[in-house]
Amino acid sequence: MDKIDHYFSAEPTTPSERSEIQVRVEGVDLNLLTDRGVFSGRQIDKGTAVLIRSMELPGEGRVLDLGCGYGVVGIAAAMRTPGTMVTLVDINARATELADENCRRAGVSNVEVLTGDVAQVLDDRTFDVILCNPPYRMGKKIVIGILSDAAHRLNPGGSLWIVGRTKQGIKTLARDISHLFATVETVRIKGGYRVVRLGIAG
Repeated sequence: MDKIDHYFSAEPTTPSERSEIQVRVEGVDLNLLTDRGVFSGRQIDKGTAVLIRSMELPGEGRVLDLGCGYGVVGIAAAMRTPGTMVTLVDINARATELADENCRRAGVSNVEVLTGDVAQVLDDRTFDVILCNPPYRMGKKIVIGILSDAAHRLNPGGSLWIVGRTKQGIKTLARDISHLFATVETVRIKGGYRVVRLGIAG
């Protein structure tokens, strides 16, 4: 259960053991806090790294890092586009505590970090871009539910960016939710990962 507990649980039972990792974000070397009981706690996940390199962001507006973990995607988005407001959200309280501290370490102020179930903490908020490395191990049904909710949170012309291993079935996942979007485009294939952009009509 430990692997499942590490990022599916609101309050991980895995004993805390904080550490630092060095991550290069937007050309800047950052020392970020991480911990046991959070997603990819020992190093930045390869899929996350590919998503960061691929994502296209508006110069202004609202961006959501959905399932933020310790915050690296949201931090990258905030550093790249200081004119946006970036919301980081995760159900895992240990992860969002780290994300909050890491945002301070990175010196980004155009951010907010929220903890809890997305439907409850975001209420009726909408966004121009949503970025997500979906929790595939939770199962297809739950992942589709998460991404369907995300689709309904996009402003006209907005886009949802997801990443996943080809072997994990990201092509099938994108097809299964394609009816919610006007466009579906694979924007990068690298190291066994795919980044897919799903767009809402303007």
